Amino acid sequence: MLAVATLIGGLVLGPWLGILVDRVVPRLRLAAEHRCVGCDAGLGHRSLVPVLSWFGRCGQCGRSPWLRYPGVDLATAGLFAAVALRFGPTWKLGPYLAVAAVLVVLSAIDLETHLLPNLLTWPAIGVGLFVVLVLSGELGDETGLKSALVGAAAFGGFIGVTHLVYEAGMGRGDVKLSVLLGLFVGWVAPDTIGALRLVFYALFVAFLGGGVVGLAYNRIRRRGRAEIPFGPALAAGALLVVLASNPLLGSAS
Repeated sequence: MLAVATLIGGLVLGPWLGILVDRVVPRLRLAAEHRCVGCDAGLGHRSLVPVLSWFGRCGQCGRSPWLRYPGVDLATAGLFAAVALRFGPTWKLGPYLAVAAVLVVLSAIDLETHLLPNLLTWPAIGVGLFVVLVLSGELGDETGLKSALVGAAAFGGFIGVTHLVYEAGMGRGDVKLSVLLGLFVGWVAPDTIGALRLVFYALFVAFLGGGVVGLAYNRIRRRGRAEIPFGPALAAGALLVVLASNPLLGSAS
């Protein structure tokens, strides 16, 4: 029941996250409507109706919502249900639902623009760190706090070094995103060693998945070395490891 409820909640929230995807990078005023992906015309309040809005068309140019808005809605709903199944009705459910929503927005923006805007990444890191500190402190979870900080340092440090070595392939936005990801990957680990293991798994999945997608994209498009945004791969690797952290660590935390 919780998974179904969060899935429905994700479908309802998805259209509102689509507004951020559409308007954060160009710094447009937030408004309760989507914009047409073809002519930028406003699509009205009906564009925020879950599912039904996927089949509408722009009144000016006749284009459909394409993949952006349905993709955000479906990704949010699916991740919300998966997070609910992972954590159940526990105190960590809310923070990880919020992280999933932020990662959907950042991944969608990165796929379209190859940018991870500071307007979202820095507040997400700040709020995430505050939530981890406060909740861990209130619940006496000192081990979880240490694991989260170790995860952030390890994930961010590895991507940071990669950025310094190969700046053309790893942007500063990826470094900032990795700090956020490491914080929440580490938070599910029972100790600092577990946090390091989960960070390793997340990086492995991200580089493997990103490499496969990049090769497939270049082969399909017949391009030599097209620039592929790496933020979605990092986010996917981290989320998959968080969702599978119990079997990966052989625990029931």
